[in-house]
This record gives sequence, C-alpha cells and structure tokens, in this order.
Amino acid sequence: LYAWASQHKFRPGEEHGSARWGEPRDMAPFTDPDPKRNLQFTRTEGLALDTHATRRNLNALVVGGSGSGKTRSYVMPNLLNASMNWVATDPKGELMRATAPALREADPKYRVRAFDLVDPASSCHFNPMAYINPDSPETSILQLVENLVTNTDGTKKDQGDPFWSKAERALLNALVAWTWFLADNPNLPAVCDMVADMEASEQDETKMSIIDARMAAAKELLDELAKGTPDWVGGMDRRQLDRIADGLRFAVSQYRTFLQGAGETKKSIIISVGVRLAPIQVRQIRDLLESDDIDLHAIGRERTAIYMIIPDTHATFNFLAAVFYQSLFETLIYDADHAEGGHLDIPLHCMLDEFANIGRIPNFERLIATIRSRGVSVSVVLQNIAQGKALYERQWETIEGNCDSMLFLGGSEQSTTEWISKRLGAETIDTRSVGESRGSTGSWSVNIQQSRRELLTPDEVARLDTDHCIYMLRGLPPFRSLKIDPGRPIARPKSTLRHAK
Repeated sequence: LYAWASQHKFRPGEEHGSARWGEPRDMAPFTDPDPKRNLQFTRTEGLALDTHATRRNLNALVVGGSGSGKTRSYVMPNLLNASMNWVATDPKGELMRATAPALREADPKYRVRAFDLVDPASSCHFNPMAYINPDSPETSILQLVENLVTNTDGTKKDQGDPFWSKAERALLNALVAWTWFLADNPNLPAVCDMVADMEASEQDETKMSIIDARMAAAKELLDELAKGTPDWVGGMDRRQLDRIADGLRFAVSQYRTFLQGAGETKKSIIISVGVRLAPIQVRQIRDLLESDDIDLHAIGRERTAIYMIIPDTHATFNFLAAVFYQSLFETLIYDADHAEGGHLDIPLHCMLDEFANIGRIPNFERLIATIRSRGVSVSVVLQNIAQGKALYERQWETIEGNCDSMLFLGGSEQSTTEWISKRLGAETIDTRSVGESRGSTGSWSVNIQQSRRELLTPDEVARLDTDHCIYMLRGLPPFRSLKIDPGRPIARPKSTLRHAK
C-alpha cells in the first residue's frame, strides 16, 4: 500500500484549484508598519514603497466603472499621504482643489504646479521643445512628431495609402528640427508659424516659399561645410558648429522627402499638417506653449506635485497631455541616468487617471518596464480593460504584465468581469448530492465529492458590493477588502517587512 501511494502525487483539497482569499498574514511581509510609507490600495492593504525589500514594483492597474471611486478611494488618499512626488491627471481640476492645500500644509516647500487645459490662462507654461534630449535630439524630435501625429488622428486609424501620414511626419520632422537647432526660443507655436509660411502651387512647380528658400540655403551651407571650414565661421566653437550642421542635415533630409511630391500633393500635405496643429494656434494655447516654467527637471530634486487638468466635455487639447507625459518620462529618465546612483533623489508616482483620454504615450509599453529602476512608477487608471486594449492593442498585455498590483473597484463591463474572474482563479469545494429511490425497497443516499468553482464568477464580480474592492499583488492570493474612506485614517497594519539595507 505504501509503495502504491508513493507513486502518486496528491494535493488534498486542491484537486480542482487552489485559489483562496488573502489574509493579513499574506500581506504582512510586503507592507510597512507606517501607512505613510505605503502605496495604499484598500483600507487594510498597502504596498511598501521600499521596492528592494518587497521585490515588487509600484506600478498599478486600477479598474473601476464610472462612480466606483477611482479618484476618491485611490488617487486622492495616496496624494494626501504626501509620501512621494506626484504627477496626476485631474479631470476638471477637482483633485487639485481637494489635495493641493493639504500638501502645502504638510510641507511648505512642496512645489505645486498645474498644467491646465481647462483654463490655460491660469496654467503654468509648458514648452515640450525645452525637454528634447540634448544628447540625441534627432531621436527625441522623431518621438515628439510621432506623438503629435498619432494623437491628432482622432478616432480613425491611417487608412489607404500610408504615404500621406509619412509625408506629414517628414515635414514636421524637418520643421521641428529646424526650429530646435536654430531658433532663439524653439517652441511648437513657432513650428506652426513656419507651416503658415509654406505654400505650394499646382501650376508652378518651381515656386518657392520662404521655408523652401531657407531649406535651400541650408543645403548650400552644408555643401560648403563639407568642403572645409569657411572663413565666415571665425572663432565659432567647432563642436557647436558640428551640432548645428548635424541638425540642419537632419532637417534638410526630412524636408527633401516632403519635396518629392508634386505641387498638388505638397499642397495637400501642408493643409493637413496645418489642420493637425490648429489647436496650438488658439491664443491661450500659444501662450501656454511658448515658454516653460513648469520645470520638469526639478521633480527629481524638490518636493513636487503637478496636476494635469483636462476637460471632461471635449478632447480638443488632450493630445497635449500625451505630449506632456512623453516629455516628463524622457526628462526624468535622462536626469536619473545622469544622477549619482542612477535614480531620482525623490521617487515619483504618476496617477494616470482617465488613462484612455490622455492619448497614446509613445513607447509606453517599454517605459513602464524601465522607469522602475529610475525611481518612477505609474498607476494606470481605467474604467474597463477594453479601454486599454483599444488604445494600445497588442502592447496592452505588456503594460498589464508590468503592473505588480491590480485594484478592481467595481464595474459591470463584460470583458472586465470575465478577466477579473479568470485572474482570481478557481478553488476546490465539496459538493453534496442527495439521491432517493422509491419502491418496495426505497432508499436514499448522500454523496460528498469535490468539484471546481471560480473564486468569483463574472456575474458575482459585477455584483461586488459598492464598499468593497479586490486587490491583487503578484505572488499573493487576492484580497477582498473595503475601499479606502478618505474621511477615516488608515489603521496601522500588521507588518513583518524587512527593509533592504
């Protein structure tokens, strides 16, 4: 009998699944005894900010339908914790009104800024061209243009011949590069002005606009530099000259691509680019983008909270939110890589509320995997999983997989409830069946057997109580807990965390 048993592998009680709800002892090794040193997800579960001790990143996926408390029960309580630096998307500006005074009271040195697309006149100024990477400007320019084109396409995708979108990119690459390398104050409104100075003729293919003449002169200058250093260069620093020449070469080559079209084609491209950039020509938006005082470089050094205020009634200027976040991540990665230790002095967490409404951030699926080591983390906040899949398509699973935490606050969207149910897993339960036979020798029997059951079925997920939420941390069983109530303090948690040395 012993020999027979030893040849089989038994897992009593787990034959059909081992899922269970988490308990305080499960979370204890991952939570700090001081609630202010945690990223708080529920009234009882918080993840310690010491990622070396927990071996978990602070990236989080937060899902909840409209009115489920994403801002009130997650974003706001964590901002009020004042445990890190923060950048938060803020529809209508309500978050700033509710939390900024408390942050200033907690630390008078807190630098509170707003990039306000609802009331641009009261906003800090933000110039994305001030944050182009000086070590690889051409790459940074390509990413900025890609961002602008992608997020001004509306809800449609490129259809038909891709020539048009590629030609628009080439023209914008040329104009942005020219502006960045040569203008005294490079900014996007200056690029718009260059587009306004362009013209093309269907009848006269040789007609040159002001911009055509500038690019032709730049081409002659590059040809002259290729033969040697002209006398007019004088005492100009050679490295500076080479830098400008590289920029001109990039701008001229991109402009040459645009020039390959016929007059009618070029005219269509110019019109299309002008339409894309039309929102930047709004006077208040021009003023907003012509200079910079939001100072993204200070985020890694000073206590900072930046609110990205976007309208909830239209998306006209929301592409600038994607441009802002691209500039933010590029800048902080650059600053961290050039800092001692390779990370920011003060960690930053980005609350990407209304994630589906801020546009597509270029290479976000790569950024979310690499910013952790620089001291940067994000919370991707959505109404349902379908929004993320629609925006990032095949890259969505990579984004989802780089979030060690997942918080579900409620919702009834079918694909989301099915996804949550599947992630929760299945447990093994005992089921009882009763049998009865009638007749002259009637009898009845009771059978106990084991079967599989989802921890929560999709319809049970949809019926989750309003005050409850589900929190999942990589490597732990899920927790069914109460949502955070901003009016009640977080209790001191049970903790067995061992901080990294």
